[in-house]
Amino acid sequence: MSDDIDLEKLIKNRVPMSEKDEFFHDFEKELGKFPQYHNESWYFNFIDRPNNVYFITRLSLHMDKNKSRLLMLLIVDGKDNSYYNEVPLEKIPANWEFDNKLKYYCIKPMNEWSVKYKDKKIKLDINFQGRFPVFNLAEIENPKKILEKYGEELLKIAAQEHYEQPMLATGTLDLMKRGEIYETRKIKGYGHRDHSWGIRKWVQIDGWNWVSAQFEEQTINFVKSDLLGKAPQSGVIYTKGKENVIIEKVEVSTKTEEDGKTPVSSIFILTDKEGKEKSLESKTIFSKYLPLKSRTGLTEIFEQVAIFTCEGKQGDGISEYLISTRD
Repeated sequence: MSDDIDLEKLIKNRVPMSEKDEFFHDFEKELGKFPQYHNESWYFNFIDRPNNVYFITRLSLHMDKNKSRLLMLLIVDGKDNSYYNEVPLEKIPANWEFDNKLKYYCIKPMNEWSVKYKDKKIKLDINFQGRFPVFNLAEIENPKKILEKYGEELLKIAAQEHYEQPMLATGTLDLMKRGEIYETRKIKGYGHRDHSWGIRKWVQIDGWNWVSAQFEEQTINFVKSDLLGKAPQSGVIYTKGKENVIIEKVEVSTKTEEDGKTPVSSIFILTDKEGKEKSLESKTIFSKYLPLKSRTGLTEIFEQVAIFTCEGKQGDGISEYLISTRD
């Protein structure tokens, strides 16, 4: 974290996750100020292949810069209907309704959310219901042990409290012309969400693979990062009627387009705590390129809608690939 923030105090003051963690975290009250590279974000996605609709959205707060960023990727019949906005914030907002077009609502903490969007051509109203309970890896691996394993320097770049949850997305998508609805699609598909808060210095993260692969009875969710010469990696496999399986090792093999960057397909070899391996294959069906420029370099994010195959079963979801280059 930034040099003027007491990292040990932050770790020692950590308490078990509760419903309050669904909402804003005011570092200014806890630590006296917001740390440099402050980042708190809420992320949601869903894939509805029968309707040919893919959706990703991210709301992030950057209170050291007194602003928020809102991003929505809505792909309908292969057409990209993206929305991006930056909203100045003098203080932590009272709710998530401070943007005119894109709004978020926590209906039931740790279980249910709603996301709404409206412009001249599109009206989207989606309910996200938890398929599995919220999972927080830090409740299994003590933050102090994470410090010992990766060192304080790593946490200055990406110190995050973080939990994730597989979701079921239902709702409606209205397509409009001249203010009149000409088509309504009933949305139903599997999705995912996560919430993180702390520090994220994007350009210092050399790379990562983040995956949320949704199957009818199972979700496979993991991340492998590359920063400061180290490779933090972790994940979880949720299966209906069974206990979660913790992923400890992730091996990645990726084929790209001619640019050497844009992924076309990947094979992930996942090893759990018991040493058992599972192979997951992804094939990209839509990719969105998101560059993040800074004073010291460029971070390139490839948000990929993908079809996943595992043990003879097919699912879908998101495979996110990130690389950074520094000046």
